[in-house]
Amino acid sequence: MSAILIKCDDFEAMKSFYRDRMNLATVKEGDNWIVLDTGSGGELVLGGDTGGDTFAVAFTKADLGPAREALVDIAPTETEKHSDMHRFFVKDPDGNTVLVID
Repeated sequence: MSAILIKCDDFEAMKSFYRDRMNLATVKEGDNWIVLDTGSGGELVLGGDTGGDTFAVAFTKADLGPAREALVDIAPTETEKHSDMHRFFVKDPDGNTVLVID
C-alpha cells in the first residue's frame, strides 16, 4: 500500500491538521485536494477521489492489466484515465475501497 485517500467534510481543517500540525510535507496540491508525504514512503491524499467512500487505500505503480485480470471475479471498475495515470477501483472482502494505479 502506498497511499491512503480521505474524503473531507472540512478540507481546509483537514489540510491544516495534517500539513501544519502533523508536519507532513506537501507533494502536490490542487483545488480541494492535497497529497502529503507521510515520511515513510507513503502518501496521504486529502480530498482525493475515493470512489465514493469515506476513505480508500491505494496501491501504485501496478501493472494494471494483470492486476485487474486477477481481480475480475470481484467486479473491479473499468480502467480509467485520471490525471497523468490510469486506475481502477475494487472492493475488498469487508467492502473497503481499494484503488489500483499505474
